[in-house]
Amino acid sequence: MTADLPRVSVQDVLNCSFPVWYPIFEKHSFKSVILKLTDDVVQYLRSDKFYLPTGANEAMDEMRRLNTESSDDEDHWSDEDADNDTTNKISFPEFEQQIKNVLEQYNAVFPKLNWSSPKDARWMISDSRLKCMNLADIFLLLKSSDFITHDICEPFKFCYDDTDNLLSTIQYVLVLRKWSALQPSKEFRCFVKNHRIIAISQRDSENYYEFIEPVADQIITNIVEFFNTHIQNKFPSSDYVVDIYRKDSNKLYIIDFNPWGPMTDSLLFDWPDILTLSLQNNNEKPEFRYVSSQNGIKPNSYTQYAVPKDIADISRERDFNKLADVLSSRVQVQNHDTDSDNETNT
Repeated sequence: MTADLPRVSVQDVLNCSFPVWYPIFEKHSFKSVILKLTDDVVQYLRSDKFYLPTGANEAMDEMRRLNTESSDDEDHWSDEDADNDTTNKISFPEFEQQIKNVLEQYNAVFPKLNWSSPKDARWMISDSRLKCMNLADIFLLLKSSDFITHDICEPFKFCYDDTDNLLSTIQYVLVLRKWSALQPSKEFRCFVKNHRIIAISQRDSENYYEFIEPVADQIITNIVEFFNTHIQNKFPSSDYVVDIYRKDSNKLYIIDFNPWGPMTDSLLFDWPDILTLSLQNNNEKPEFRYVSSQNGIKPNSYTQYAVPKDIADISRERDFNKLADVLSSRVQVQNHDTDSDNETNT
């Protein structure tokens, strides 16, 4: 860890785990259901092999059937092709039923694990806002996301006190948040040092919203008042990052908590900037950064996760058999390249 980046402890990361903070702030956040992941589900998510559980496959088959009925112009795989599918078979009956129960209760959900949501895999489902309507949507996102892989494989990667045995002690969960069509323009990331907000950033740093600048002072006032009343000194860590949704001046909600460190996107700030601000004790109010013109828009932070055209086309067709074949072949090529590199280096 370099000197211009903050030091992060394992405990600070654990404090930002959803099942830790949500019970404390539930009435100030969005309705959510927490489902414990069993060891077999975690092992499945960690596996490099790309395939869906039986229940998710059935949901995919139903979507494929509906697509077939609604389109007369496209070619579709026959029932014989589906019967001859040789992909891996796996099932989590109790866990899948728990998910179905939540879907029945909420109609649609936004999924995440302890820390991350699969935003980098949004291209895998028809609604890129991560609005999930069935098992297939949820498992496609979870299996395709590097962010989810980070959660289950190396959540303490940037921690100075990480040890080898910590991973096995985590109780992983699937969080299903009741779907709400949040407006990205109303989301703000707040950087908290010693229980005090020192900086606020527009969370959607890739777009310009004309309405923000005229009400910037009011936004700061609303966020600070909400923080001082409902969050300050209640969160377990003294240094952290909290995302807040400002629906209007009187209705604010907690979206999520993140560690004070390089694993958290600093958005319109750099971490050295934030560390400098944290050393200034005479700030009367937080520094607020927002995109003030079209010229100030940052490059898309998800560009590195852009989907190859062949996969995007198949994903839009909602044909999992084809998608699995393409992804499996890519994994085989990657594994072959890795083996070749290893042979070269020996």
